[in-house]
Amino acid sequence: ANYSATIALGAQSIAMKITQEAREENGAWVFVETADTPMGAATDSAIIEKGSLRLKKRTVKQGPADIALDFSDAAVTGTMTVNGQARPMNIALDGPIFADGPGSHAVVARLPLAAGYTTSFRNVNVQTQKVEVKQLTVAGRESVTVPAGTFDAWKVEIKGEDGALTTLWVDAASRQVAKITAVLPAMNGAVLTAQLEK
Repeated sequence: ANYSATIALGAQSIAMKITQEAREENGAWVFVETADTPMGAATDSAIIEKGSLRLKKRTVKQGPADIALDFSDAAVTGTMTVNGQARPMNIALDGPIFADGPGSHAVVARLPLAAGYTTSFRNVNVQTQKVEVKQLTVAGRESVTVPAGTFDAWKVEIKGEDGALTTLWVDAASRQVAKITAVLPAMNGAVLTAQLEK
């Protein structure tokens, strides 16, 4: 899928292109997301276990930063390298991490979405190295128009403990994510908007 996106904070706006790819490999789902930004390309990839949809590996490359993480039910381990300086990461877990990072929206879109549906799941904030519980609610159905067309979509809201709010408009027929908005507390409340292209 290809998305045109902007990050807006006040009167300032940054345009981006986001490409998402999914493939089956060695009995798992591999998701790769590439964002072309004014600061250069950023690549985020994840390996998600088929069936359980648990995150197994995640790698992020953006500018001078390189993050490589392995996930088990008990811990997240790996390294964060910035400007050649490697720092080990070890985050204790009290349960599995549900599809996080690239591919997370595609996985959420495949949940049994319906009016009033709610669930919660764990993600890891790579910046703070803390586990966060996300609350997901289906707010109802809405018609949404993006460059790819007009869709009858489920409006899905995902709230984080840090105040982050991500809203997905998931086409009810194809389960394709047509539009995404996200409030980014780490960027002083900037708002990301991404729309599916043709």
